This record gives sequence, structure tokens and C-alpha cells, in this order.
Amino acid sequence: MTLYKHELKMNRMSFFIWLVGVLSMAAGCIFLFPLIDESMSDMSDAFASMGGFSAAFGMDKLPITTLEGFFGTEIGTTFALGSGMYSALLGISALSHEESGHTAEFLHTLTLGRVGIVTGKLLSVITFIAFFDIIAFGVFAGSAAIIGESLDMKCLIGYVIAQFAAQIETASICFALSACSRRSGTGVGLGIALILYVLDIVARITDKADFLKYITPFSYSNATDVFVNKGSIETVPLCIGVCVTMISISAAYIIYNRRDIAA
Repeated sequence: MTLYKHELKMNRMSFFIWLVGVLSMAAGCIFLFPLIDESMSDMSDAFASMGGFSAAFGMDKLPITTLEGFFGTEIGTTFALGSGMYSALLGISALSHEESGHTAEFLHTLTLGRVGIVTGKLLSVITFIAFFDIIAFGVFAGSAAIIGESLDMKCLIGYVIAQFAAQIETASICFALSACSRRSGTGVGLGIALILYVLDIVARITDKADFLKYITPFSYSNATDVFVNKGSIETVPLCIGVCVTMISISAAYIIYNRRDIAA
């Protein structure tokens, strides 16, 4: 519990920076919706018929002239990418920064044990992601209410849950890599998030790459799909994502318990 509280304290500033940065862009887009609503009505059909580009961003499924369509194609994309990158950074630095910061020797003199260390850091990662999504839900609903619009609560809740699962999966993959790395790996974490995002776009553009949706968490957490399905999350990709999360977390425990830790 002491390590858990320490991790929350040490990472709170980066949490607020990412939170403000990502959610200010999302809220700003919602506030702009009434201003561009009329101008988009003439372009809606054109956006929906742009082939692969429309499919990549879900413009062929939801009309962008509605707030839900605008949220799914624009705001959801911004939030998914920003929160995914933040989750990757949380995971990739959780265990490795002790060695890169030369604090591992002190940490291992405590009575926590390696399992306790991994558990404390993992819980802090999950906590930050949970708070990120809870606050995001409030910002989305509140911003829509301010402009006199409303988002389907079932769809919005389903989207936030899907995002939470996707962010935990991304963080867990990076967490496992953090367990076997001596450096913070910021670039690696951001790279993993971006690659997973690109894989989802490729899977949506061409049917030949449809199998990629079972690899990337961005597939089952896509805002357009969740809103089209009335808040439901595609089951098979989600189950695969849960399995990947559990395997990655287990791997982190095994690797960290077996490897030599540099002071």
C-alpha cells in the first residue's frame, strides 16, 4: 500500500497534464459542434462516400451532422489515440524507471518483495486509467449538456467501458515490456500505441486485413462501432483483448521475479 500511494503521488502531475490535454481537445470539439453543424450538413454525403477514408474513420456508418456521429468520427478518435498513448506510457515506465533512475537498490531493501512491487505498480496504473475514463465520461456528458445536446447514455457508457478495456490492454502489454527493460522506453510505448492504432485503420480500409481487428484493442473500442451497436462491444475481439491483458500481466510477474535487477 505504501508503494501504491507513492506511485500515485509521483505520477499525479503527468496524469493531470495528459488529462487536461486530451479532454480539453475533446470538449473543445463538442463545443464547436453547434458552430459547424450547418456547414457540415452539405458535406455529410460527400464524407460518407469517400471509400477507404470514410471506412477508416467510421464516416460511412454514422452521419457527422448528429452529435453522436460527430463524436464517433472525430471526438472518439482524438480521445482513443490520446488515452491510448497515455496508457502505453504508464505501462512502459512502471517497472523500468526504477533501474533507469537508479532507485531499484533502495526499493528492493524494503519488505515488499518483488510480487508486492509489481502489484503496487500495476494497481497504480489501473487506478490512473480508471480515473482518466471516469472524468472523461463526465466531461463528455457535461459538454454535450452545455451546448443543449445529449449523447445516448447507454452508448456513452459502453464506449467508456470499451476504452477502459483497450487502455488496460495497451498498458499491460507495455507493462510486460517494462518488466524486462532497464530503460524507461518512452519511445517504445508511444510506438506500440501508434502501431496498434494504425493496424485498426488498415483493418477498416481493406477486407484483406480484417484479421487485424483481432490484434489491436482499438478495434473493439472504436466509438463509431459502439454507437452503431447501441453501446454493445464486439465480443470476440474483446475476449481476445482480455486474454492478452491477463497473459501480459502474468508475464510481467514471471519476468520481474526471475531477472537480475540492476541498481
